[in-house]
Amino acid sequence: MDNEKFLQKIREKISRLTGRDVEVVIGEEREGGTLAVEMGGPVPKVVLTPKVLEHAGLARMSIEYAVACIRAGREIEPLEFQTLLRRN
Repeated sequence: MDNEKFLQKIREKISRLTGRDVEVVIGEEREGGTLAVEMGGPVPKVVLTPKVLEHAGLARMSIEYAVACIRAGREIEPLEFQTLLRRN
């Protein structure tokens, strides 16, 4: 599957799980990776690390994080996300 189609599938899954339209983009490659959910605009913007294109597990975890942030209406803290994952 090509990268654009993969990102489209990620966007569709996040939209389906949150009931909202979202914008999904690949951010710059940085040490430590990049994952952010920007809630400031009319449509939440999910910025993923380029490594999601290489590692399926990272893509799945990024989707879960984005969904949790959008449902909470803010970017959640790592410890809060870890607690959320443990409950599921």
